[in-house]
Amino acid sequence: MYQLILIFFIITCITDGIYFLWLTLLLLFPQVLHLKDKEYFDDIDLHFFILVPCLNEEKVIYETVKNLLSLDMPNTVFIVIDDASDDNTSIILNSIVDSRLKVLNRVLPNAQKGKGASLNDGYEYVKRIVNEKGIDHSKVVLGIMDADTFVKRSVLEKVAVIMNNDAKVGMVQTRVRIGTSTRNYFLPLMQDLEFYTFINRMQNVREYTGTVAAAGNGQFNRLSAMETLGDEPWSKCLLEDFDFSLRLLLNGWRTRLVQDENIYQQGVISYKKFVKQRSRWAQGCIQCMPYIGKISKAKHLSFPGKMEVLYFMMLPWLTLLSTCALFFSWFLILYTYWHHSSILRSKLSSYQGNELLALLILILIFVFLPGIVFSISYWRDTKESFYKTLLAGLFIPIYNMMQIPAVLVATFRQASGRNSWIKTERFVDSNKAV
Repeated sequence: MYQLILIFFIITCITDGIYFLWLTLLLLFPQVLHLKDKEYFDDIDLHFFILVPCLNEEKVIYETVKNLLSLDMPNTVFIVIDDASDDNTSIILNSIVDSRLKVLNRVLPNAQKGKGASLNDGYEYVKRIVNEKGIDHSKVVLGIMDADTFVKRSVLEKVAVIMNNDAKVGMVQTRVRIGTSTRNYFLPLMQDLEFYTFINRMQNVREYTGTVAAAGNGQFNRLSAMETLGDEPWSKCLLEDFDFSLRLLLNGWRTRLVQDENIYQQGVISYKKFVKQRSRWAQGCIQCMPYIGKISKAKHLSFPGKMEVLYFMMLPWLTLLSTCALFFSWFLILYTYWHHSSILRSKLSSYQGNELLALLILILIFVFLPGIVFSISYWRDTKESFYKTLLAGLFIPIYNMMQIPAVLVATFRQASGRNSWIKTERFVDSNKAV
C-alpha cells in the first residue's frame, strides 16, 4: 500500500512541477508590444471583413452590430452569418439598415453544423466579393467576432498596422476580457482573471516561441494566408480557432498578439454552462492530437515553439492525470490512517508542533501563491477592487478544480464519438465595455 501511495505521489509531484515551471515562465517573460513607434493612418491599403457567426443570438446581436457599425473604420464590411436561427435574430438583423452590413443566411439541413462550417461559408462569401472588386487577397483581413462582442476602433487600427508592416503575418489575435456587468458575478470574474492574466501571459510567451494561437473571438486573418489552408480553412474541430492557427503555423505563417487593447464578451454565469463550454475546449484539444507528428517535424517551428504547442495540447490529459493521482493518493492515505496502518503517525510524530505548522504553511503557500501573484498582477493592470481581486486569487485552486468535470466530459464525449457543437448561451446585457 505504501508503494502505491508513493507512486501516485511521484506522479502528482511531476505534473505539479510542470505546472509550477510553466507559471514561473509566464511571469518571467517581459511583455511584447509591437506598436511602440508605429501609428495608424487612414490610407493604409487594407480591407476588413468582420464575420459574426450567429445562432439564436436575439439577446445580444443588436447591441453587437450597433457597436461594430459605430467604429467608422475605412474599407470595412460587417457580415453576420445567421446559422438558421429559430428565434428573432433574423428579424432584428433585417431591422438594421446600413450599406456596410451584410447578412449571410444559412439554411437547414446544411446549417447548424458548428462554428467552423459557418465561418467557411463566410469565407467563401468574402472571396466572391473580393474577386468581383479585384482586391489583392494579401490586402484583405477577415476578422472574427462573437455575437456578444464589444470592440473599439483602436483594436482594428493596431491590427491594420501589424498586417501592413509585416506581409508574413497571417493572423493577429487580440486580448479578450469579460464585460463589466458580468464581472459582478463570481464565475465571470474568475474567467476575466484567467483571461487577463494567465491566458494573456501564455500568449505573451508564445510571442517568444512564435506560436501565438487564435482565440476565436477577436481573431484577424489575412485572406492570402487562409487560402493556403484549402477550400475550408476552418475544420470541424471543436477548438476550431486553435486548429486554424496551428495549421497556419505549420504552413510557415507568423501569428501575432495585440495585448494593449481588449475586446469584450460575456462571461458564463451558470456552472453547468461553464462545464459545457470548457468541455468543448478540452475535447477540441484532444481532437488536435493527430497533429503531434506534423508538429515534431515542422520546419517552421522552433524547438521551444514545438514544446509550447505540445504542452498546450497535453493540458487536458495532464490535468486529468494530476487530479486522479492526487485524489487517489488522498483516498489511500485516509484509508490507511483510519485502519491504523498508515505510516503518517510514525513519520509525523517525530516532528514538533512548530515544525508541523511550518510544513502546513509551506503547503498552503504552494497551493495559494500562484493565484495571489496573478490576482495582484490583475489588480495592478485593471484597477479593479483590490480586496475582491485578492479574494478571487485565493479561489484560483478551487476554480481550477471546478474545470475537472469538463475534462471528464470531454474525454467521455470523444471516446463515445460525440462531436456535436456545444454552444455557449447568452443573456441580455447592454453593458459589455469597460
